[in-house]
Amino acid sequence: MSKGSKTSKFGTTSRIGHDSSSYYNSRLYSELSLGAETENPMPDQTFPEVLKNRIIVASSEKMAQIPDNSLHLMVTSPPYNVSKTYDENLSLQEYLDLLYRVFSETYRVLVHGGRACVNVANLGRKPYIPLSDHISRMMAEIGFLMRGEIIWNKAAAAGVSMAWGSWKSASNPVLRDVHEYILVFSKGSFKRQKPPEGGDTIKRDQFMAWTKSVW
Repeated sequence: MSKGSKTSKFGTTSRIGHDSSSYYNSRLYSELSLGAETENPMPDQTFPEVLKNRIIVASSEKMAQIPDNSLHLMVTSPPYNVSKTYDENLSLQEYLDLLYRVFSETYRVLVHGGRACVNVANLGRKPYIPLSDHISRMMAEIGFLMRGEIIWNKAAAAGVSMAWGSWKSASNPVLRDVHEYILVFSKGSFKRQKPPEGGDTIKRDQFMAWTKSVW
């Protein structure tokens, strides 16, 4: 049986059975108390049968009908507050406060080890608003563990962008975004145990494709 790899001073080409303990015990991680896994303080609750396969027309700021620790996954692409008809023209801080309330409720209803995925794009150019950065910091403050971020490459479907800035000139060229982010978080623990009756639900090729950081 081949030996597993481990972190070395000059990196390693392999990640099979990788021992990264020396890296995670380094000073880089010594102050990251917000990234510590926690014990499960409360058993999973049963999601109400009456709410399954239903659309609840209400604000996610207060999901009173949903019990604590009862959902396994949250996926959202929040409105970006960019003056669309469904937006409320909030200030940046008001908008971030709204997201904080929603994601705090999300944390409450997720089971220990549950996942939250937030699809978001950064905004503007004058100046650029790194919304993905704001959300990552916010989620850590709430207590989420960040698992990583996926770059969603939308170039093939992005169409023709005319936001060139200074056309063919170095005076003020404008970057043309062809990607969005999918930020991935866990509540309490990175790992969730399989149920006794559970089995693998995706094939090897699907797993290899979907665990890449660029889609």
